[in-house]
Amino acid sequence: MQNNTIKLPESFISKLINLPESGMGYQIVKVILRSGKVLNKQKVLNSELLMLEENQFIQAIDIANIELEIV
Repeated sequence: MQNNTIKLPESFISKLINLPESGMGYQIVKVILRSGKVLNKQKVLNSELLMLEENQFIQAIDIANIELEIV
């Protein structure tokens, strides 16, 4: 399965930088979209690159909020 990546806007990067990592260099997050849909257990690399599965088609502008997942 190929991953797509989205460079997050600076507002989300600043938020994630201040949160703990889930592992070395990544965070597991919940992505809340403006449509109300929630994408659980998404990986963000270095607090800035959101990794999406090949069947997930969103753009940075679609993201309303990002929250750290407790795994």
